Amino acid sequence: MNDRIFSLLLICLGLIVNTGAQAVIVEDLYTIELPVADQTTSLRLEVFSEAFRQVIIKVSGSDDALRSPAFERPVEKSARYVKQFRYVVRMDDGVDGFASDRLFLKIDFDQQSVENLLRDNNFPIWGRERPGSLLIISYDVNETIRLVSGDTTPRMIDLLDKAALRLGVPVLFPLMDLEDIALLNISDIVSRQYDNIATLADRYSPDVLVIGQIVGRSGQGWSGDWEVQFTDQVFKWEYRNASKQAVVDQVIEHLARILALEYALDDHRRSGQSLLMSVSSMNNIGSLVSVQRYLGALNVVDTVRVTLISDDVVTYELKLRNDAEALQRLIELGEVLEQEELPQVYAQSDSQTQTVLSYSYIDRGTSN
Repeated sequence: MNDRIFSLLLICLGLIVNTGAQAVIVEDLYTIELPVADQTTSLRLEVFSEAFRQVIIKVSGSDDALRSPAFERPVEKSARYVKQFRYVVRMDDGVDGFASDRLFLKIDFDQQSVENLLRDNNFPIWGRERPGSLLIISYDVNETIRLVSGDTTPRMIDLLDKAALRLGVPVLFPLMDLEDIALLNISDIVSRQYDNIATLADRYSPDVLVIGQIVGRSGQGWSGDWEVQFTDQVFKWEYRNASKQAVVDQVIEHLARILALEYALDDHRRSGQSLLMSVSSMNNIGSLVSVQRYLGALNVVDTVRVTLISDDVVTYELKLRNDAEALQRLIELGEVLEQEELPQVYAQSDSQTQTVLSYSYIDRGTSN
């Protein structure tokens, strides 16, 4: 690598990269409404516990907290966290498809108590400002393929909307009006024609782009093939299940987890930790640019600067908004860096230590 060229490049780029994100205001984060059969005290307390589980997931972005022993007693004593509740009667579609009156219990939890519980146990809090996600999805049932929109697949829209509402994830779908139809074909989603997809997405200016396929085959079940893009990051995964509902729930749950790892950190207790990260396989200028922009775009990272260039290894100094474990979890979800070895901790003095993370760059053919 040419150190002179890198030095000139760093002057042009600036050594420090800061981050920012737009957001949508999500209302009723601490309110859960569930159907009930009656107004008995025993059932009400049971529903309190289920609603409390849901609000913890919605506020933290995942079910990680519920797997902690520290939350076993709060779930059992969930009534302590209830601010108020009331019964309401609403029209609801029954299992037979006919609408009828149904009793619901609407529960408002105390925001401060829930947030204190999460903070005291070192779990993140995902605030009301959340990124909006545009979902561009093809829906393939026994080789009949449609693009998911309000006009063509209203039931699928309803499933996705309900899952997103439950987790507090703002979503929107293409209108598929004449302008959209001129920009994108269903085959573009299946073959991942990113230029056409990006052109359509530009019309909606989302914070997050979700590209996916839901495929169902008689006797074979359902599958989802997903890709999430935001802040120069890409997350890909596949999921199979016998149930269409399970595939829908999984994509929204995984989306919420990814976004919470990124955006919930602003509301989490900040550590201000600094560490060094050495990245190998940095064979050209494009590699340095890609990695510096990638790290700078992670919301857990406050600042990033290059401290050393040696052969094909670049060392960065990162100042974090959270801890190193949160950074590692987020990197694991991406496809930019691959961990080479466990973190190393070196003593700088009797009271201070320096953490060093080692990664290799996943080369995608970037050239200088």
